[in-house]
Amino acid sequence: MFCFLAFHKISVAVEYMASKFKPHSLRFHPSAAPSPKRARTVSTESSSSSSMKDAFSQYADYLNKLNDKRERVVKASRDITMNSKKVIFQVHRISKSNKEQVLEKAEKDLAAVTNQYMSRLVKELQGTDFWKLRRAYSPGVQEYVEAVTFFKFCKTGTLLNLDEINASLLPLSDPSLEPLQINVLDYLLGGKYSDQKFVIIMLFIYLTRFNV
Repeated sequence: MFCFLAFHKISVAVEYMASKFKPHSLRFHPSAAPSPKRARTVSTESSSSSSMKDAFSQYADYLNKLNDKRERVVKASRDITMNSKKVIFQVHRISKSNKEQVLEKAEKDLAAVTNQYMSRLVKELQGTDFWKLRRAYSPGVQEYVEAVTFFKFCKTGTLLNLDEINASLLPLSDPSLEPLQINVLDYLLGGKYSDQKFVIIMLFIYLTRFNV
C-alpha cells in the first residue's frame, strides 16, 4: 500500500512538471534575414577615372598616327635622297661636248623626282605642323635642294633662291591647306660648315672647268 501511494505521487509530480515544459519552436526574426544588395552607383571618382582613360586613349591614338606618318615621311625622304643623288652624279659627268645631252637627261630625272617623290612628301606634310617632323624629312629635302640648285647653276650659271624653290612646290600642294615650305637651314644644306665648304669647292671646280 505504501509503495502504491509513493508511485502515484511520483506519477502526478512527473505529469505536473511535464505540463510546465513546452517544446521550443523556432521563430523567424525579420532582423536575422540577409539584407538585399544595394545597387552600385557611379561615384565622382570613377567618373573622373573614366575621363582620364578617354584622354589617354585619345592621346595614344594621336601618337600612333604621328608615328605612322613619321615612318612614311622617312621613307619618302630616303627615296628623295637616293634619286636626287643620281641627278647630282649625272650632272657631275658634264663636259663641253655632252653638256646639252647630260642636262636634258638630268632635267627629266629631276622632274621625275619632283613629281613622284617630293609630291608624296608634300602631301604628307601639308596642312600639318611639319616642324614636328623636320628631322624625318630634312635629309631628303637638303639633297633635293642641292640637286635643283646644282642643275640650275650648270644650265644657266645662276642659283635658285629659296623663294623660287618653294614656289615650285606650290603646285604639288592642296590650295586649301598650308603648303610645305623649305626653311633657310635646309636650303643651306643644314647650315653645317662642311656642307657650305663642299658647295664652295664644287662651284669652284665647275667655274674653273668651264673657264667662267
